[in-house]
Amino acid sequence: MTKSDTWILRFSGAIFAALSATALCGPAAAAQQSASQPQVLSKAIVNTPVHSDVSAPLTALTASPSVPQASDTTHAPIKPKMLQVAGAPLTRTGTVSAAQPTVSALEPPRPLISARRGLGFAGVDEVDDALDCPAVIGHSPVPPDTNAAVGDTQVVQWVNECYAVFDKASGGLIAGPFAGNQFWAGFGGNCETKNDGDPIIQWDKAHHVWVASQNTFGLSGSGSTRRTDPPYFTCIAVSQTADATGSYNRYAFAQRPGFPDYPKWGLSGNAYYQTQNVFVCGTGNPGCLFSDLNTFGGVNVCAYEGAEMREGRPARQICILDNSGFDDSMLPADDDTPGRTGPEVLLGAIDNFLPGDSHVYEFVFTVDFEEPENSTLAGVNGTMPISVPAFHLAICPPGAFNTFCVPQPTPGSDLLDTLGDRLMYRLARFVDADGGPQHFLVTHTVNDTAAVGARWYEFRAQQHSTSLSLYQSGQTPDDRHYRWMGSIAMDKHGDIALGYSRSSAREEDSPSIYFSGQTAGDPLGMTEREALIKRGHGSQLNSFGRWGDYSSMALDGADSCRFWYTNQYYPADGTRAWATWIASLKFPNCGPGE
Repeated sequence: MTKSDTWILRFSGAIFAALSATALCGPAAAAQQSASQPQVLSKAIVNTPVHSDVSAPLTALTASPSVPQASDTTHAPIKPKMLQVAGAPLTRTGTVSAAQPTVSALEPPRPLISARRGLGFAGVDEVDDALDCPAVIGHSPVPPDTNAAVGDTQVVQWVNECYAVFDKASGGLIAGPFAGNQFWAGFGGNCETKNDGDPIIQWDKAHHVWVASQNTFGLSGSGSTRRTDPPYFTCIAVSQTADATGSYNRYAFAQRPGFPDYPKWGLSGNAYYQTQNVFVCGTGNPGCLFSDLNTFGGVNVCAYEGAEMREGRPARQICILDNSGFDDSMLPADDDTPGRTGPEVLLGAIDNFLPGDSHVYEFVFTVDFEEPENSTLAGVNGTMPISVPAFHLAICPPGAFNTFCVPQPTPGSDLLDTLGDRLMYRLARFVDADGGPQHFLVTHTVNDTAAVGARWYEFRAQQHSTSLSLYQSGQTPDDRHYRWMGSIAMDKHGDIALGYSRSSAREEDSPSIYFSGQTAGDPLGMTEREALIKRGHGSQLNSFGRWGDYSSMALDGADSCRFWYTNQYYPADGTRAWATWIASLKFPNCGPGE
């Protein structure tokens, strides 16, 4: 892959000065913020799988031969609004102050985060050991889009192109690492032969099964000759039992609108939800050089019949394509309280105004599997805004107007990508057991006065309501450390755990894994002082600034108390030499038996 594949957009200081001229989406988009009624899309498309089957137990499958890879680097997430910067001057909206948010130097010391680390163990890596991914797939993928889910007795971690199963009690390796497409070994087609990354592993807490998904992107070649060619597929595997090494019901669904980038998932009691940004080639051809994949086609919001998939029966996919141009990078709510049914809440589209905004935008997807034509997506074109404290997206002007902002201590090391143009996985939803409100937790990366920080929100809605409002917002300290790639969740006592990467150019501040958050009973907006999960001892070199596209904070469904966080670090300076770590966390409000 060439550096152009990472979509770095460089602009002169003069162009940056012009950003005060107009809004990206123009007056019409800004006017939508005050619309009295949400805009609603219908015209849902119903798809059936192009293929489905039931697998043999995972450990009995014979992996397909690895497809030769000409590039070690997985494709970078495409940034829809950044693509438009060259075509239109951008501005801050009137709602964003010119002064960036900061933490006063006179602020009282924050209390140390009260959650304590429990079990911690190494995950899949690029180190020459039992967890070495390159030894399995034959090349070194960069970066690891690190995510994990926790079941009754197991933890499954999936990074780009490899996954493994661990014992939840000891951290011991049960099976793997496997190539990501091992889930579809013997399945046939692109799901079996392609291992393109952007994976998500989930645990269905209501039904005690694993849900694994990976898209195929039709990638071939490298550098300036790298291509993307349809057909594109979403590959889904749903386990038949709580054992991640057992048999799976497997499905392949065609993704017809275009290149399905940055897929994200949320599970509920009645459906499995998926979103992805859709891009098409500027030439209008079905396939093209990856560098020409520069026309944003909208967000494809899809629901899958989870009940049918769990039984291995024919299942449908219902999708609505939001091609308004205003909306992108939506996160579907992912239930940490099992059993919810009804409309799905999504959040996204925070990058319409640069350098920032004072809204997060809500959407509601109402799916009718009985009468699919009745399915709707509300809130398109910014018509369901939620007011939040003003923020500046984590971009790094002047001179290089992009999101590659994070320094590392080693001279000549990469500037790392904040992915500051979007909310970060997951949108975690928790419902109080006593009939109290619904809680929605999400985080993203913002500029502070000297670096970037992790901003987080708790939105609330009444039971069975989809009308969200901001309950509280917090942010990591403005202390010249860079904090990014966050993920957040809430336990049953109302404690909030926030994990992220931290780095700076200071000596011994190599990218490391930290956590912070809030203990139930703290003042609203309090972000307690962080604690270290795993210290990195090296900087990333010559890897195009890619530092993963997401991490994940999972809540253990067995007790709704213990969190499991996974992210990446470098044991030493290196190129394509990352490692990952999995750690459990628990707040003192959870007793010994919880």
